[in-house]
Amino acid sequence: MRSLSILLIVMVMCCSAHGATDSVEVMTKSPTTAVLYSLLLPGLGQVYTESYWKVPLFTGTAVITAWQFFKNNADFNTTSDLYDLALASGADPNVTALLLRQREAYRDNRDLAGVIFLVTYGLAAMDAYVGAHLFDFDVSDDVSMGLGPTRTQLMAVNLRYQF
Repeated sequence: MRSLSILLIVMVMCCSAHGATDSVEVMTKSPTTAVLYSLLLPGLGQVYTESYWKVPLFTGTAVITAWQFFKNNADFNTTSDLYDLALASGADPNVTALLLRQREAYRDNRDLAGVIFLVTYGLAAMDAYVGAHLFDFDVSDDVSMGLGPTRTQLMAVNLRYQF
């Protein structure tokens, strides 16, 4: 029982040392705003988080897939009308089979373009959200850890690693 009490005290001390910080950090980029911008137009959230190189990726993919969606939808409607006319007029079975295959191909391409468009929107929003959260992340080479008391804690662990 005594060892359980000591273990519990050590765990509480470690948790309190882990939760303490010297200063409160305030995020400079709002993740909500980044997501809303990205949902308005894929790539706009990346402009907000200053990841400019990603803008052509998300915006270009969204524009191209939207264009492909509408083009394949128009081709699907045209081919569907031709197929219906061929069936109604009793055209050659080879012609109707060809029109049916073309109609299905246009439908499949339209649906694929729609899925890629939605995935692009989702990925752009997620990337903007993560980019806003990590905007203030410190990527310096100074990693530090040590063992001993600090200004705010009686018991602390610190590690210092520097290139």
